[in-house]
Amino acid sequence: MTEHLPTLVVSGYASVDYAMQLAPFEGHHATTTVRSRADEWPRYGGIAHVTRAAARAAGGAVRVAALSWVGGDAEGEAWVRAVETGGADTSGVARSGSRSPSAHLLYPEGQGAICLFDPGDCHADRLTAAQRELLATADAAVVTVGPEETTRELLTAIPAGAPVFWIVKQDPASLTAELVAELASRARLVTLSEGERGYLETVAAAAAPGAYVVVTRGSEGAELLRVGPGCELTGVGSVPAQPVTGVDTTGAGDTFSGTLVALLAAGGDPEPEEMLAHLAAASDATARMLSERRPDPDLQTDHQRDEKRNA
Repeated sequence: MTEHLPTLVVSGYASVDYAMQLAPFEGHHATTTVRSRADEWPRYGGIAHVTRAAARAAGGAVRVAALSWVGGDAEGEAWVRAVETGGADTSGVARSGSRSPSAHLLYPEGQGAICLFDPGDCHADRLTAAQRELLATADAAVVTVGPEETTRELLTAIPAGAPVFWIVKQDPASLTAELVAELASRARLVTLSEGERGYLETVAAAAAPGAYVVVTRGSEGAELLRVGPGCELTGVGSVPAQPVTGVDTTGAGDTFSGTLVALLAAGGDPEPEEMLAHLAAASDATARMLSERRPDPDLQTDHQRDEKRNA
């Protein structure tokens, strides 16, 4: 008898990413210098970071499947190949239009991050038949940011008993207040970054008692909270981040969340102690991913080469 392999569906935007480290932003009507580009140019991001991390963490114990949209361009096909190479099924990736989504990710020194997202022209108002069929097989689902109408539709298409894990992305154009409340009410786990703490009040008010919330804080680690019966958030504990050198942290949060949801998709409702162990494993996986990245000397700026020569 063949053992059932749980299916974890990861939904959200695809993105072809161009990440750049900048000098401090000089303001409008002025020039800000690019100090370095990511070692992968472009990097295939969006939910690709989540599916790659989930497939690695699952180790074959969970079928990871992507639900997304790309255009008919070479960038879209390259994104699909990257997702497949990362270990995920792509039968739920729809192709239409001529331009795939892309993002310019800018990191001004000491000033946080700026994301300039171009959604392309490949998104429809409804899920395709193949996407609905994929969702019908889901044993668990990860919802990230995607087109508002299709996100609403997929929430109704996910089987009622399948746990939903929500990875928050601060994208007001796609994430209305009503959709935030709807996602929070369905999610068994919500992960968000320190910069997205503004969603916590809505999450606490809408989520079911017992739901977990994880706040990632970059180099300061991750905090685990739990929703109480009175819509209060109670601190459960925290885990430290593993120290990693280098500035290119694109995809770190998604790698953390992808690892975590893969561990949870294997089944069961973990107690707080087990959840903290899962968070520690996700932190380790994120550190490994970042440590595998090496700067490409050919992509360094003149500024960096001069610094090396003068060191």
